[in-house]
Amino acid sequence: MYYYRMMDSNDWLGGLMMMFLGLVFIVVVVAITARLLKNNETSVKHTVKPLDIAKERYAKGELTKEDFLQLKKDIEG
Repeated sequence: MYYYRMMDSNDWLGGLMMMFLGLVFIVVVVAITARLLKNNETSVKHTVKPLDIAKERYAKGELTKEDFLQLKKDIEG
């Protein structure tokens, strides 16, 4: 009479394959998560400099030339 027992005879290869696939799945999930977190950190670290804001406001016409030059002088020290 034939009966099935797990890990009997050559079935250990199937068990190893399942463990390997599980490990690959975990590595892929960790890699994707790490990449997403890295992308979020770089976007947060990108800050706008005060001089860039002053240039933008001058270009829009919100600042006069004298105001811009004074802000530039104050910012650069």
